[in-house]
Amino acid sequence: MTGKKMIVILAAVAGCASMHPTSSRDLAAGHWTGQIDRDGWLQPLSLDIENDDGTYRGEWRAADGIASEPLQKVDVSGDTVRLETDKLLFVGRVQGSKLSGTVSRKGTDVAQGEFSVVHDDVEHNPGSEPVFGGMP
Repeated sequence: MTGKKMIVILAAVAGCASMHPTSSRDLAAGHWTGQIDRDGWLQPLSLDIENDDGTYRGEWRAADGIASEPLQKVDVSGDTVRLETDKLLFVGRVQGSKLSGTVSRKGTDVAQGEFSVVHDDVEHNPGSEPVFGGMP
């Protein structure tokens, strides 16, 4: 094998080694809008979730024109998102640019409704394309 061929092969192998899966993308962070459905009563819902080196925090708003309130707890594990307010617990799953799941009273395991929000960034669709060398 010639020296030039060896360099080309080594460069190709090194390039493949820099590939990483899209799972390293943050599924939950960003601005989400949608609604809560509690027994047929629809209410607007807005979520802002931030990730600061693996520590999540955020704010929520249940109606337009009302000031947002901080989420008391935000847990993200894979595509599962768990959000706590002072009275409610949201447990959902991210699928592409949609986050949806159940709403229950904090401290109970009884679902009182469902929520569904979409990411405001139309480009946000984790898992839809590979990432090569850290570049989307």
